[in-house]
Amino acid sequence: MNIKVSLCMIVKNEENVLDRCLASVAHLVDEVIIVDTGSTDKTKEIASKYTSKLYDFEWVNDFSAARNYAAEHATGDWILVLDADEFIDEENYHDFINGLEEDNGEFDTYGVKIINFTGLYGEKLVQNYHDRVYKNNKEIAYYRAIHEQLKGIDGQSLNGSIAKLSVFHSGYMNQTVAEKGKNERNKDLLDKEMQESNNAFDYFNLGNEFYSQGEFEEALKAYTNAYNLKSSYQLSWVASTVIQIISVLIQLKRYNDAVNVIDDSIELYPGSFEMIFLKGEISFVRGQYDDAKYYFEEIINNSEKYNHTILRPDLKDQMPHRRLGDIYNYEKVYDKAIYHYMNVLNINKLDSDSIKKIIYILNKFHSEDEIIQFIERNDLINKNNLSYYMSACFDIGKPIIIEPFLKYNNEDNLLERIYKLKNYCLTGTGNIEEFKDLLNPQLVERLNKKQMLNIIDLYLLRNRLVEGNHSPLLIAAFEKDEHISMLVKLLNNITVEKLDEAELFLGSLQILMNYKKYDLASSLLNNKQLLTDSALVKVAAILYENDFKGEGLQLYNACDWDVYSEQDFLNIINGLFETENDQNAIEFTKYANLLFENDFRFCKILLENPIDDHLFNTTVKKALETFKGSVYLEKYLL
Repeated sequence: MNIKVSLCMIVKNEENVLDRCLASVAHLVDEVIIVDTGSTDKTKEIASKYTSKLYDFEWVNDFSAARNYAAEHATGDWILVLDADEFIDEENYHDFINGLEEDNGEFDTYGVKIINFTGLYGEKLVQNYHDRVYKNNKEIAYYRAIHEQLKGIDGQSLNGSIAKLSVFHSGYMNQTVAEKGKNERNKDLLDKEMQESNNAFDYFNLGNEFYSQGEFEEALKAYTNAYNLKSSYQLSWVASTVIQIISVLIQLKRYNDAVNVIDDSIELYPGSFEMIFLKGEISFVRGQYDDAKYYFEEIINNSEKYNHTILRPDLKDQMPHRRLGDIYNYEKVYDKAIYHYMNVLNINKLDSDSIKKIIYILNKFHSEDEIIQFIERNDLINKNNLSYYMSACFDIGKPIIIEPFLKYNNEDNLLERIYKLKNYCLTGTGNIEEFKDLLNPQLVERLNKKQMLNIIDLYLLRNRLVEGNHSPLLIAAFEKDEHISMLVKLLNNITVEKLDEAELFLGSLQILMNYKKYDLASSLLNNKQLLTDSALVKVAAILYENDFKGEGLQLYNACDWDVYSEQDFLNIINGLFETENDQNAIEFTKYANLLFENDFRFCKILLENPIDDHLFNTTVKKALETFKGSVYLEKYLL
């Protein structure tokens, strides 16, 4: 059976992603039809490399109208619909075609799995199903201006199934959404749609738009309306609505309400690892780390039991390991932290957060050569993640670690030149001619914005260029930069009467600690009298967390308690316990427990260090009321 497939797309200003999409699919389908709704960039030029069937369509604020116009030009047996910011896997596509042949025309439409990369760098995964394949029999069309769906033209019911096809979508990464103004556009179209229908699915989609913009109260209202108006629990979006309601309640810090929703829903979705993960997430954000470990390990150790994905496939393995890594990192159990971060990288080698934390932890205890051997032994670096490891090594002031791996950068030597520039900033070694082209104000500013060079790097670079009488234009730019000029004064004992930006001081101190340039850090700290209490307490935290605990505690003592954060109190309490000043530690804990009643860490200290029955009993009572469903607290129910 020779099935012919027509790819139909609508596009507008997609020059950044269209080539990736078409390169993944154009050679697999029988024809490509592209409808352009008003591009002003190179979209049409890129499209013309893959097809001559390129049509213009005046945008009328209706996605279905544009999709149906594209379908009018299709000649294949089946229509496949993709967006420009999507792409597919070739092997998976062949499985999909085989499935179509096996079904022998039994179904009219097919839903495909859409795997959405979300977050800042695409580090989160969200999964949903959407009808993207349908018979080209002129009896099926899209309707709805947005979140379009298929229906029979004459009202006939459609027989649908799920295709063996996964589509990867990058359009909901934060930067992409912001650049294209998707939220505003979608909300406008949804408002129009809801004026006509006002159904449950519209409320679900409206909730998603509010959620992505951080309008959580409005999102909760919309999701609640969607759930209350549902016609059936079996609709795929209903389970997603439940997950989103729980997520919104967590964002609103209505933790016990979120636990109640999970407990009410878990029987409806018994194989859902997402329900278990969200219980763990609630525990995590409230400092219930024993409970969080219990739930995250429950998922990891029972993967066959929890096999039902509602919305977030990454909550089954990647995120539980990441959270466990974060907990053990916080608890300074570094071998277990490394173990879990490595498990994240086994799933996703591009997870920049885990990469940075592994390199940071290794740098605490190992030499540069040992870190290089660890990376080589575990085969961690490839051409796709090289820049992430470079950034991580730059952050700790050890660019030399990345040098053996620059061989993976085959396209050009830009990364190698950046490495040499960074190394020159930190050590003063290297041949300046090898990266001289980077020494211009515009490029240095760009590297600073890309976080390849930070403010301390620029300060060190300025000093080395002045000493060697190099790059007068760049030196002149540095002299005009108010941040660098201020840093020159702060680090060279030049009198400063006022510091307007505490963040310059704090950021510089953290970098100097990461670089282990303690002499410069000491010079900077000579100016701490310029800081307010709210900034000084952050200096204390930086010192404490970098094992200058005595100095950190002294600074804490000079600050007003009103500016202490939860972690500041914990640092002071732990410092008091370490010096066997238990009575004062408990007094601090009692006070902090009143201030931060949703942070379990203070409850736990009081429970595990009882000084009298009354304090113990009142703490247990309050904890059981506040931290509903805690596994850790069950032992206190007896």
